[in-house]
Amino acid sequence: MRRIRTISKSMYRWRISGCLLVVMLAVGSAPAIAQDQGADAEPPSSAATEARGVVSSGLGEWGLSQRFPDSALWLELEDGARTLSLFWPETETPARGAVIILADEGENAESGLAGALARELAHRKLAVLSLGLEAPPAALEKILERPQLAPEAKLEGQGSESGVPATIDVMAAEAPGDQETAYRERIREELAAGTAELKKREYELVAVVGIGRGSNHVVTYAAELGAPPALIWAGPKFYPSDAGRLSATLEKAAVPRILELSASGESGERKVSLARAGVQGFSLQAVGSGTEFLPRDGKALASRIAAWLTQDARQ
Repeated sequence: MRRIRTISKSMYRWRISGCLLVVMLAVGSAPAIAQDQGADAEPPSSAATEARGVVSSGLGEWGLSQRFPDSALWLELEDGARTLSLFWPETETPARGAVIILADEGENAESGLAGALARELAHRKLAVLSLGLEAPPAALEKILERPQLAPEAKLEGQGSESGVPATIDVMAAEAPGDQETAYRERIREELAAGTAELKKREYELVAVVGIGRGSNHVVTYAAELGAPPALIWAGPKFYPSDAGRLSATLEKAAVPRILELSASGESGERKVSLARAGVQGFSLQAVGSGTEFLPRDGKALASRIAAWLTQDARQ
């Protein structure tokens, strides 16, 4: 009896050890299985993307094109690359014209306020083409957001006896120069491609809308057009350098009318500054009391924009 009991305990311990080994192997293999499944779920590789002539923007363009196959519109750029826009035709005919929406920084053509605003404007007899706005690299972003120095401060810096810090500042400012030019040029090309697409579809471009940081770029783009459309800023966030030359750029652009939809107190100061500089046709409408527009504000903002454009057409 003792021998049989001893053998049973040994077998029992062996079975427990075996079970523990199986559990450890299963747990160790789980991450590998998850990685394999995740790899299968990923979008096409960058090599495949490059083969299609699409430059990866980090805005989830490929996935967006799959979500909105009827609205997705790939625009051909000057360098042979492509960028994704979403086209929302007017839901009632005849169309009153077309609008281009440039999303806020880091948003694609549908995310944030852009998508909600586009769909709401399409219900107000306007065709809408929306574009995403890729965020600048971190180094470039620091330069773009650097406060603008007053002329007196610049002169004091130049007259400083310590030349080393000044040299470092100049080099830091010049280093991303080409990068900033390329970044802004890419956005200009996207806006130009959107305008060309609307013209091809025989729409008249009546306004360009810039959301948040997108407001910087629609101003520059309008300045290059011979017959610029109306400009609309929704919660604009101007870079210090762009804000400093805003009046001069608008005068050069000869934009017929400008509408700012804002929930920020800074807009009142901008209105006074533009009026002092002689910029005509600027309208300011305060919407809400927050500091940033959300997708749920799309309907209210679309109503404001549609009414303003209707008033513009009657004048």
